[in-house]
Formats: sequence, structure tokens, C-alpha cells
Amino acid sequence: MRPFCKLQILVMSAWALASVTTAADQIYSPPRAAVEDTRSPQKVCEHPIYCDGPILRTIQLGGVFDSDKTFIDMPTRKPVSDIVHAFGKLPLNATRGQLAAFVHDNFYPAGSDVVEVELEDWNDDPPFLKGIVDPVLRGYGLSLHNQWKILGRKRNTSFLCAGCESSLLPVNHTFIASGSKTTREFRYWNTYYVELGLLQSGLYKTARGVLQNLLDAIALYGFVPSGGRIYYTDRTEPPLLALMVKTYFEATQDLDFVTAALPLLKRELAYWDEYRSVNVTYTRNTTDASLGKRDHIEVVTSKTTTFGPNLFSTAIFNRYAYLRPETYSSDYTIAKTSFSGPSLFSTALSYGSLYAATESGTFPSIQYANRYTATIGPSLFSTALNRRQLNLPKDNPFAAFTKDQLCVLGSVNINSTIPVNLNSILYQAEIIVANLTSIVNRYEVDRESEMYHKRAEERLKTMLDLTYNPDTGLFADYNLGLGQQSDVWSVNSLWPSWAIGNALPANHKQRALENIAQLHDKFPGGLPNTYYNTSLGWDYPNIKPPLQHMAIRSADAAEKSLSSDNSTVYASYKGTAAKIAQSTIETAFCNWYTTGGSIPGVLNSYGSDSKGSSGMSLGSFTIGPDGNAVAATNAELQGDFTWTTGITIWLLNQYKSQLRIPSCPNIKLNLVNKVCKKRTRSVRRSRTLN
Repeated sequence: MRPFCKLQILVMSAWALASVTTAADQIYSPPRAAVEDTRSPQKVCEHPIYCDGPILRTIQLGGVFDSDKTFIDMPTRKPVSDIVHAFGKLPLNATRGQLAAFVHDNFYPAGSDVVEVELEDWNDDPPFLKGIVDPVLRGYGLSLHNQWKILGRKRNTSFLCAGCESSLLPVNHTFIASGSKTTREFRYWNTYYVELGLLQSGLYKTARGVLQNLLDAIALYGFVPSGGRIYYTDRTEPPLLALMVKTYFEATQDLDFVTAALPLLKRELAYWDEYRSVNVTYTRNTTDASLGKRDHIEVVTSKTTTFGPNLFSTAIFNRYAYLRPETYSSDYTIAKTSFSGPSLFSTALSYGSLYAATESGTFPSIQYANRYTATIGPSLFSTALNRRQLNLPKDNPFAAFTKDQLCVLGSVNINSTIPVNLNSILYQAEIIVANLTSIVNRYEVDRESEMYHKRAEERLKTMLDLTYNPDTGLFADYNLGLGQQSDVWSVNSLWPSWAIGNALPANHKQRALENIAQLHDKFPGGLPNTYYNTSLGWDYPNIKPPLQHMAIRSADAAEKSLSSDNSTVYASYKGTAAKIAQSTIETAFCNWYTTGGSIPGVLNSYGSDSKGSSGMSLGSFTIGPDGNAVAATNAELQGDFTWTTGITIWLLNQYKSQLRIPSCPNIKLNLVNKVCKKRTRSVRRSRTLN
């Protein structure tokens, strides 16, 4: 099995190894595990237009549209069988004009199957604003709340003929478009952050419908696809649905909903067990509760979960099978370059490893192969994505990079990695399902509830054995092929602090809080996933709101746990969660402001008058060399994402009593005069209190 590449050649800021303990510092060596791959072969989508086949390949590589997502979001005007027949009559060397005419004759415009709808439970006075006094914070919060009003969508295929089809899944309830102009469906894990905001906005009925769409998808497919289109039905994302149901129940006490949802949550866990889990056998050092003294050793076999599927089915040997429809042309460019270009890629792609990484629907410690997020901001693949200027397959988009740098992109090892974040999320889901089962059964002794508790306990033991380093007190992804923990430390490795919480060793809680606090000191504008500037979307200098949310929840959990111990770490880093919450709100606010946000009578827009424009909730932010956020001025580069809206609303409610008035580095807020005087007094009063 091909080992991870060495990453020292990458551009890395000087602070990376100086201030934060990484897995590379480890003296501890985890046990080496033997692996039995018990995963069932991954099912693939075989739709002849939207998922695979000559029509998809020809249109996506023919330069008909600027975005690959356009074609696959177009409902058919005619029955699919008729379209397949008509395509067969096109010449083999059809021109771009002929292909465009074929599409026009046989398909409706992209997104014709989605209509905007009003939210049935809309309210103009969201409850989370109660207690927020500052006019700028209140105005910003109300602007975020008002975004829900324009994001409600429903499926409409009533105009389709018999035999005509749409790529949109049969969602029965209102959903919230996840963001950007090309996103015309729900996305799985984004829905969790949407739910957080909807509940704080008092939109309980909308939140229930949003969750019901995901539950309906499990009833149809056995899992939640990455998104609400048919071409996502062979992929999924981190299983946060159990957490969503728990969050909804805590806000509404809707036991009927939980009772109906519970069998489907169990079915989703069964999917991860069948299609993503492997058996690992290793020597376990049995320890006391504090992971200190070793008592005895035993050989154990345990089940753990990877992001990667079992790819060794007939369909995967088709070289086009792992090209994602929504990024088909860029994936094709990468694959063709790999087969005919640097030998570095040949092995990985011939075994479908690129597909394994992109199919997984999320990211490992470094997002080695997720080309979709690489399109946001400065991108290694910018030339590959501009296919009209490419002469495929001769042009090599990697020509400007050395073989060592390309090694990062070739280090696709999803299938043989035990990811800390995924197994933490699954532990959390198993505990939630166990507890909800007990609640539904009126807290009577229940074997099924006990079974899920035991599964979670065994998962935690395996994580502590293989991914936890007792010397550093930190977690790191475990490479099954090498029998080693990854030397690439990631903020994602802090996910256990939130998802597992009090069941973790005290040493981890202390080190987690210490690391989060030190990272925030270095990067007040936001915490990057890794320290490496790979030019990929989740790595430095890119900042993603979901990771900020996770870091805040992890810091908060560590603070609460350590507060009772009166530890020196707690005394030194108390308030870290609130500090990151403040900076996360400020980063989102400043980018909202510089992309057109204003508040009538309170805040004039950036460089112009107050018109009450909404601004943008960007899905990704960038930090500069000083660690502060770089405010965007062109929202088109990054897109408008509802996970930022939901997270920011949740933070405004959760930390309203601790928030300072937001400020933007190197940007002066264009306040209305009377507001400026009032806020100046408020700032002085706030400083006095602090």
C-alpha cells in the first residue's frame, strides 16, 4: 500500500511547528493493526444522463456550459429513452453548436424543477434578537434572519411529460438552498448548520421539514446522499442527522417526530457499518481510567469506520466511473493528466483512489483530492477548470509544480485512514440513538439502547488505542497501511472534545483547550484546518465556518469540564470559546459589510449610502499573514452559503451576553452620525466593564 508523501516541502508559516504540538512530536507509537475489509461494494448511480454514460461525457467535455453543474440540473423535455435515441444520431465529432442545439431541444433550463416558496412559519421578530442591544449587531442579526425568507425552495416537476425526468430527488417539504448560484438543492451536513439558525429564528416548522427531507432520503436510499440530486446518491457526508434530530427535540420536545425518525437514524448507522467500516485486529494495552498505568495486554478485534468505500466492483473499473458529474471536466482533466502525465498519479487513480477521496463527501486531515472546494479562491486547478482554453488531454495543469509538491495531491489514502472527526461523529450519533431509544421507550431497560451504548464505548476504545497520543494528549488520523498516526495535525483532530466530551482523558481536555487558545492567538480571524498552504479549499489560509463552530463547541466543552478541577490550564485559557465566537462573528460581519451589507438608519454600506442591502454570508473566508481575516469585496468568488448564516445566528444567541461591538481590521464602519455617537459611549462603557 502506497505510503503518505512527505509534506515538508510545502509552504508553511513559521508559527506552525513553534507554538502548537503536532503529531510529529510524538514519542508514543500506537499499535499496528491488521485490517479485514468487510465493506460491501459501493453502489454507484447509473442514470444514463445525470450520472454516467456518453451523453454526460460528451456534453460536459464539449464546453457547452461554463459550469458542469448546469447540464445535470436540467430536467428533460422528452422521455429519457427518446433523448438517448436522439443522441445516437449526432455525429461522433459533433460541434459545440450541435451539442448546444441538442441540449436546447431536449432539456429545460437548469433549476426549472425548483421554485421559491414563502416559509409558512415566517416571523419578522426572531427570538434570538432578544437581549441584543447594540444597533449594529441587532441590524446584522436581522439581516441574517431575513435571508431565510429568500432561500426557501420546493420541488416542482408537475410540468414534466410522462417519461420525462429531473435530477432533483423527490423532496416533499420545503428545503433551504445551501448556497451559491449553482446550488439548487439541499446539501447534507450543511443542513445541520441551517437547522441551528432556523431554530434560533423560531422557524420550527421549517426546521422540521428540512430534517424530514433527509429522513425521507434514508427511507429511499438507506443513507442521506451528499445532496438532493440523483448524481449525489452514491455519496454521503458526515452523519450529523442524529445530532440534528437531538437538537430539534431539545428545542421543541416533539416526541412524535423523534419516534418516527429513530428507525431511520438506526438505518443510517447500519449503512456506515456495512459500507464504510472495517475490522481491525491489534494488541490492546489495557489501562486505568486516566490512561496511565498499563495493567495487561490483549489481542482485540474491533470495528472502525473510514470515509472511503469498497471500490472493487465492476463499475469502478470503468475509467470514467469515478468522475463526479458536477465537476466532470476538471476531474477528467486531472485523470487524463494522471494517466498520461506524472507517474506519481498512475497507481492512485488506477485503483480508484481519487474517486474514494471525492466520493467520501468530506475531507481528511488535508483535503488531498477534493477538487470542488479547490475552485473557491486561488486554485491549483484554475487552468483545469477553464476548459475552453484547454486542449485536452495535452495541456498539463500541474506543469508549474514540482513532483514533490504534486505528491500532496497524489497522497489519496482515504480507504486506509481512520479519521478522528468521522469516528467522533459516529460515537456521538451512537450515543444519541441510544439515548433517544431510551426516551421513546419511557426509560425502561432496553437491549437496543444498551447495544448502541456498547458500540459507542468500543469505538471510543479503538480511537484511544489507535488515534490518541497519551504523550501529547492529542488525536491524529491513523494510517492503517503504515500502522502510524498521521504527521499532519489538523484542527479536525479536536472534534472529540465536543462529540465525546467527558469520556475523554483529562490530559486531552487540557491540551485541546491549550491548542485551541494558542491557535486563536495566532489566527484571530479564524482557525485553518491545517498549517499547510496546499491551495486546497480547507487548508491555510482558507477558513471554514463549520470548523470554527466545532472549535468553539470543543473549547466550550473543555472549559466546562476543566472548570471543576481548578486546573492551571483552565485559569490560563478561560473564555477561549467566547473569544473565538466573537472573532467568528466579526469575520462573517466584516465580509457581509464589504460585500454590500448595510442597515437602514444605522450603518451605511461600504463606501455608499444606507440602502438596507443584505450583503453576503460567504461560505469561505481568507486570513492574511497577520492572522486577521481578509475582507472580500467580490462575493462572486466565494459564493453565499447558508452554513455561515446558521452558525452566525446561533453564535449571536449563544454568546449575546459576552459579545463586544464588532470591528473590522483596516476597515472603518460607515456609521450614521447619531449611531456613531451612541456606539462610542457604548464602547467606552463596554471597555470599563471588561
